Amino acid sequence: MSCRSRPLVALVSLLAVCAGLSGGCAERSYTELHYDALVADMHSDVALRMVDGFDFSRRDSIGHIDLPRLAEGGVDLQVFACYLDTKTARDSCRARIDLLLDTLDAQIGRNRDRIEVCRTAREAERIIGDGRVAAFLAIENGVAIAGDLGNLDHFYARGVRYLTLTHTKSSDWCISSADTAPAFAGLTDFGREVIRRMNKLGMIVDISHAAPSVVSQVLEVSADPVIASHSCVHAICPHDRNLTDDQIRAIADKGGVIGINFYNQYLSRSWDSAAVPLWQEYDPKFAALDSLYPDATERKTARRSLDIEFDERLRGYAVNVDSVVSHIDHIVKLVGADHVGLGSDYDGVFNLPAGLSDCSQLPNLTRTLVERGYSEVSIRKILGGNFMRVFRQVCDR
Repeated sequence: MSCRSRPLVALVSLLAVCAGLSGGCAERSYTELHYDALVADMHSDVALRMVDGFDFSRRDSIGHIDLPRLAEGGVDLQVFACYLDTKTARDSCRARIDLLLDTLDAQIGRNRDRIEVCRTAREAERIIGDGRVAAFLAIENGVAIAGDLGNLDHFYARGVRYLTLTHTKSSDWCISSADTAPAFAGLTDFGREVIRRMNKLGMIVDISHAAPSVVSQVLEVSADPVIASHSCVHAICPHDRNLTDDQIRAIADKGGVIGINFYNQYLSRSWDSAAVPLWQEYDPKFAALDSLYPDATERKTARRSLDIEFDERLRGYAVNVDSVVSHIDHIVKLVGADHVGLGSDYDGVFNLPAGLSDCSQLPNLTRTLVERGYSEVSIRKILGGNFMRVFRQVCDR
């Protein structure tokens, strides 16, 4: 897809980025490559902001994603995850996800000149070819189906094309990576049925947040490739959310893809270690925001102020674009360039690397890949080609 097919705003953004550079040929080349490549972000939580009233058609100064900044960042396909807390009452789960999907449908519908929902990779390519963003609908946390495979069918019919099986707390059929005392091993029989039904429907299985036992069992049960939509490398940063080398190899052997998360805590061992005692100090402050600021916008602004203060105290632990590319490097060296992509977790996390503070800064990632000596073919795979391959294999049938 040529950058000539993009909206004028993206072309203007390209020129603005180029104008801010020193003018060298290599620098100009990375911008042209970035805006010409298909760029796919495998995970974001901006739907949570939208259901609170945020209009993502307008530029925002608080969050990480909106339509103007998606254009500036050269994003062609954006995953919109509908997140559900594990504590949600079972009889409220379907209604809550439907509300998030209704909100997305309404906002996307009002901006059809710039964005459209895609249900297959073929549809995504058509939308992108028209110079618009392809919106990919997903659900984060399998509790959303409320123990009923019929709800999985319902969400598929509404356009959902991947399900993240669990979150930071285990459900009654799937163990979370954060669970230090699991009630059972990995998946229950019902959990295995979920995987089989997703395969039958043509819905991608996402193992981010899942315990190692779940990952192993999913890879045994699933006939399709799976993804880890927003995870990082355990060998670099040993957090429970990150994947070991053995898991990375197993996902690659299945033909899957790992989307690198941009959250500092998953990227840097030193940042994570230094942040642990600070969380004890700041968690009560964060918890108090709901009662102090009933208005969602004011609450987000207050949260942002606390995050800036938090980040300032961790300034000595540098996390930047190079940190993200180091995780990409590790996977490429381990299993090749066919099994890694981008899973920003924008609007779901608050502490982000310097140079990737929102989606408009994604060209910085391409610049760093070029500087690290990656070929154009590999860069195109990493930016979006790998995810599109899995999307096409699972959903276009």
